[in-house]
Amino acid sequence: MSARHANSAERRNWIVRLLSAFAFLSLALALAEPATAHEKHKKKPEQAQQVQRQQPASAGGQVPAAEHTGAGHGQAGEMMDGMDMGMDRSSMSFAERLLDWFGRLHPMIVHFPIAFFPAALFTAVVGRRQPAFSAPVQFLVVAGGIFAPIAAIAGWFAGLGADPEAILTYHRWLGVAIGLAGAGLGVWAWRRPWEDRGGGMILALTVMTVAIAVQGFLGAGVTHGIEHLMF
Repeated sequence: MSARHANSAERRNWIVRLLSAFAFLSLALALAEPATAHEKHKKKPEQAQQVQRQQPASAGGQVPAAEHTGAGHGQAGEMMDGMDMGMDRSSMSFAERLLDWFGRLHPMIVHFPIAFFPAALFTAVVGRRQPAFSAPVQFLVVAGGIFAPIAAIAGWFAGLGADPEAILTYHRWLGVAIGLAGAGLGVWAWRRPWEDRGGGMILALTVMTVAIAVQGFLGAGVTHGIEHLMF
């Protein structure tokens, strides 16, 4: 029994180390975006407004409404830049259409791990004092571990053909890390349910929740521009 506890403690220590490194890498990627990418996002709406000013006024003498569009609207859809959303899919093979369709499921699938892992963290923490709250922890972690890699794969297909900007690259690879870590947490919760309220699981879920928050910021930056949270 003592050897079993020793092995369990050793595995838990390795998991804590890996998750700590994962958290550091996630924050480093989120904060290390080059200034060039920032300037590129900043200049795009200005360029769009200049193009609109060069267009002639409409018959009624009114300036096109697009000129009054805010910078945030000019940055929307960054991930889809370079992609022809109105392309004729009839010329695509069945496999190509299937992968394209699967990629467009990413905005829907991604909400599941976003909900499952923070909810698992909440129930695990509260469950230490109120055992009744800990009942769904295993289900939430396992469900998050199933949907996280699926969302990551769909995200890669969704971004095929998009401009290879730095923020999209960070968003992609952080998504891969979250998918792999989420799958690992799911296996852990499935095989060792008696540890779902332990310190190791709570630490792992805390790191996962922080990473998901950073990933959400990057995802919104891809579609709405990096300055989308400016007050």
